[in-house]
Amino acid sequence: MKLRRQAGALKLKAVASLRRGVRAFNDYEEEGRSSTVLLHFQHSFEMLLKAGLVQRGQRVFDVRDGRSFGFEKCINLGREHLNITDEEAGTLRALGALRDDEQHWMTTVAEGLLYLHCRAGTTLFNDLLQRIFDDSLAKYIPRRVLPL
Repeated sequence: MKLRRQAGALKLKAVASLRRGVRAFNDYEEEGRSSTVLLHFQHSFEMLLKAGLVQRGQRVFDVRDGRSFGFEKCINLGREHLNITDEEAGTLRALGALRDDEQHWMTTVAEGLLYLHCRAGTTLFNDLLQRIFDDSLAKYIPRRVLPL
């Protein structure tokens, strides 16, 4: 598949953020760990959705306010243009809500819940990467690494 230049750059950002999220999940440092994990996972999906939308010729930038679309807008556009299912949108929204609560409030995400959402997120990321770009996460993660 021939990638549009901007789509390729956004896709690389998406993969880099997911890799950082997985690395943070597996880190031994506890302080700020769940916030870091959720921040990178949410960002990885926002960039992946934007990459897919740009690849399909959709706008991801609001010319009126000079800013790119937010996560929720990208999910909605992804449902319309990238065949994101209700279940997939729910997973994305749950990750976004956990990130928001963890970073902007005094919420602590239990380890089991963090694992559950990150495992679902890793699987979904690979599924979307395959569906949108005919690509695989295995291409970007060394074989010796077990993501979540």
